[in-house]
This record gives sequence, C-alpha cells and structure tokens, in this order.
Amino acid sequence: MDLKTRDFWITLLNKERRANKLQNNGRFHQKITSELVATLRPEFPPESIQINLFGSRILGLAGPDSDLDIYVDIDNSSTIYSTTVTEKVLHEEKVITKALQNNRSMWAFLKKSGGKRPVIVVRHKNSNVQCDISFTNSLTYGQNKLVIYIFELQPVARLMVIYLREWAEKHQIKSVFRSHLLVLMVIFFLQVRGYLPSVFQLQSGLSPNVGPWITTFCKLNLYDFKMNKIPLNADQTRQKLAEFFSYYSTFNFSRMICPYLGREVWRRELKYLMPQRTWYT
Repeated sequence: MDLKTRDFWITLLNKERRANKLQNNGRFHQKITSELVATLRPEFPPESIQINLFGSRILGLAGPDSDLDIYVDIDNSSTIYSTTVTEKVLHEEKVITKALQNNRSMWAFLKKSGGKRPVIVVRHKNSNVQCDISFTNSLTYGQNKLVIYIFELQPVARLMVIYLREWAEKHQIKSVFRSHLLVLMVIFFLQVRGYLPSVFQLQSGLSPNVGPWITTFCKLNLYDFKMNKIPLNADQTRQKLAEFFSYYSTFNFSRMICPYLGREVWRRELKYLMPQRTWYT
C-alpha cells in the first residue's frame, strides 16, 4: 500500500472497514466478557469483577491477527496506584492464573509476565484470539479512551495509523514501531501542525484520579481551539502521510515529542516541564 499507487485509497478504506468490523463486533466482545467473568466467578464475587476491553481492536486499528487487551477491575480498584508490586497484586495474579489454567475448555494458558504490571496471556479457544489480561491499574485503559476521543475529533488520525501499521509490517520494523508508538507519533504530528489540541488542554482543570495521573479529559470540539477537521479523502490523507514522513525524517532527536504539551521539548528539560504533582501512597 504505497502512497503513490493508484489503489492507495481503496486499499486503505478496505483496511479501515476490516478494523471497523473487529471494533464493532459486540457479540464477540460480550462472549469474551461473559466467559472471563464465568471463569473468575468461583474466585471473586461477580459484583466485584468488571471487564474492560481496550487496545487495537477497540481503537479501530486491528487486523484479524491482533490481540485483545483486557483490563480486569477487581473490587473497584481502578483508582488505586502503586509503584511496587503489592501482596494483593501477587495474590490476584496467582488466583487468576490458576482459574484460567483450570478452565481448559475456554482458555489455553500461554504465559505470564512479571514486573510492576503483571500480564497474563491466554488464547480464547472458541475464537483463537490471544488475550492479554492485566489487572493492576487502569492507566492504559484510560489512555485508550482518550485516543478514541482524539480519533473522533480528527478521524484522519486513525486512517494514518492504520496505514502506518501496514507500513511497519511491510518493512519488518513492527517490533520497534508498535501501535502505541505510531498513535503517539501521529497525534503529536497533528498537534504541531495545528490540527489537534494538546493533552494538557484537554485535561485543563481536572484533578489526578489514579495516583498522580489524570486519565479523564474534557470532551471539547475542534472549534473550541479554532481548529478545523481535515477532509477525509485520498488527496488529504496521502498529503498528511507524506508530511508525517517528512517531519520525522528531519526530526532533531536531541529533542523529544511531547503530546502532553503538544510541542517539541529538549530531553534535558522534560522532567521540569511535566506537572509536579504530590502523591501519597
């Protein structure tokens, strides 16, 4: 899917339709949710479990082989934040892992990763979809909701990321240019071009809700920032992608992209420009 080919636009729209189909597959999402709740119900009270789906399938970026990210909120712990692995987290990891391993008719256990944010990886047998299950905090899930809103504000951003995912795979650099990085790069590019507000502007006046972090945002319109929506057509999308490649090919890497501020910053200055929020455990 080269920018210069005649079928660029048709191919990109087909990729978008495929991603839309996966994004809007409510029956599949409900099946995953209900089966995971059924698996965990013997270990946790049903009313204490909330299943939240996120990632490329929910953002409308996915292909048929994309994983499904799942955040399991246990005991309404989405606002709890810790910089270390607590005994509660270790216990929940052990219990959830055992529950999934015991339900072999629904799940094939693949692996689990440790660290501060444990992730349990399983394959949903009925659909053959890999599921990455996290349960320690809601930061990534909250960030996904912000990205969905930004895609609604400026829909060309999602088309650009869909194209760039294919581009990264074609050039065998997908392991480096992961989807979340491409999303950040596209959002930042559109910010510095004057097509998207900064995250700081969208969170103005809001208080931290997960430790020192703000995961909520104000739903404003582009006209509130005197910005215009980019027309969704072949010429405009091709032009913005060409400008994207041009921008990053000449980027001064002694500086950093900062979607929070919506502008480039010197690496040595970044920590002084971020909010200095006091947080108590």
